[in-house]
Amino acid sequence: MSDPGAALELNGIRKAFGPVTALDGARLTIRPGELHALLGENGAGKSTLVAIAAGLLRADAGEVRRDGRLLPAADARAARRAGIALLPQHDLLVEAATVADNLALLDPAAPLIESAGARRARVLRLEGRLGLELGPPGARVGELPVGVRQRIAVAAVLQSDPGVLVLDEPTAVLSPQETSALFRSLRARVATGRAVLLITHRLAEVFEGANRLTLLSRGRTLLEAEVSSTTPEAVGALLLGGAEVSSRSRALRPEPSDGERLPALAVEDLLPAGATGPPAFFSVPAGTALTLLAVDGNGADLLGSAIAGVRPARGRIRLAGRPVPPGDPRAFRAAGGAFIPADRRAEGLVPGLSLAENLFLRRPPGRFVIDRAALAAAADERLRRFGVRARGPGAEAGELSGGNQQKLLLARELEPLPRLLVAVHPTRGLDLASSSDVRARLLDAARAGAGVLVATADPEEALELGAPIRVVYRGALSPPLAATTTLAELGLRMAGLEP
Repeated sequence: MSDPGAALELNGIRKAFGPVTALDGARLTIRPGELHALLGENGAGKSTLVAIAAGLLRADAGEVRRDGRLLPAADARAARRAGIALLPQHDLLVEAATVADNLALLDPAAPLIESAGARRARVLRLEGRLGLELGPPGARVGELPVGVRQRIAVAAVLQSDPGVLVLDEPTAVLSPQETSALFRSLRARVATGRAVLLITHRLAEVFEGANRLTLLSRGRTLLEAEVSSTTPEAVGALLLGGAEVSSRSRALRPEPSDGERLPALAVEDLLPAGATGPPAFFSVPAGTALTLLAVDGNGADLLGSAIAGVRPARGRIRLAGRPVPPGDPRAFRAAGGAFIPADRRAEGLVPGLSLAENLFLRRPPGRFVIDRAALAAAADERLRRFGVRARGPGAEAGELSGGNQQKLLLARELEPLPRLLVAVHPTRGLDLASSSDVRARLLDAARAGAGVLVATADPEEALELGAPIRVVYRGALSPPLAATTTLAELGLRMAGLEP
């Protein structure tokens, strides 16, 4: 039954990709003047559902209505004309263009011919209105950190005036202050009668800012409710229901059991290419973890990538006492290093290869030719142990949800146990269950004797890890902070303010 008062309504949506059913009769109703949260585990079908709403995908069955009017299937232009704007999880910015040019290209009100000064003024105007730092107007987007790119993409979609704004994980790379600024802007929008749909894994955001929520599970709508009528505990239990969540996640001991061991990692005078701050000096003892916490663009991710050798740098790096030349990923691997990059799709996995091939890229079984039978058997056993949900080791990595892709990366990088694991944004975009499992496996690696270095932009994740924290602001590291530090203090330090 259609709801004539809905700003956007999806009913009976079904969508399959080959043998995999992404949506199985899902429904979603968004009303004018509300901030609506869409929740669900990785692979629940959230991104597929909103892509259908935006006309980017064709549903196998079901209908999409805007203000009661049926929209044509798979027609992105019709969706835009109807006032539906989608900010996808992975931005579609033009890397070779500048910040100012990207925002002009994505501004439907921009004139065909516009001066460079007017384009720069647009950047500054949006920064002031939204409270988001967008980088130098003349900087090329492809040279900017992923967090800055996300802020540009958010600003691009907010500069238009859609009746229904759909945001897929917009706060994943924002600081607490930036997240607060974004929510102020969203609340101002809904106060004028517009509708906002927010896909998020952060329950705190839902209960602080949303009016209603919809929860998807394995392609079906499991819950539709007013936020005021439920609790974070109740929703969290539904999100975790049926998931295999590790019970091993607990605070890491601050010191290794063997004080005689060489540090797993020691860096001196390390300055990654493109970094603006002072050179870094720090170490990670074997059997412990260290968290580098920073808003993207401040250098924590650059340090992680430089240590792993995938970004040029100058300085000195030692793994378990062994010198590793900066900018040499093979030397990093040879010394016992493992790496979880920030972008699992583009940097960590080969989407077109099978899960088995991705798992054993470095050491496939067989002496002279790959033993395919042994490859499949070994992959099947490891996928099962790491909880990767897939149709089998022959499935392509690109078919997996984000959480399962991250588990696949961990399955490859944690066996055999490395001397040092560098993980950059290890739970970004993951649901509660997947995030808990990833953190548990990172801590288990440390308990087994590895050093673990985590770079994250999420202060709550830094506290969850229970390891010492060093906040990075414009390349400078704070003194070590305990995992009992308040979120307020971490947020101030992330913004460059002394608590």
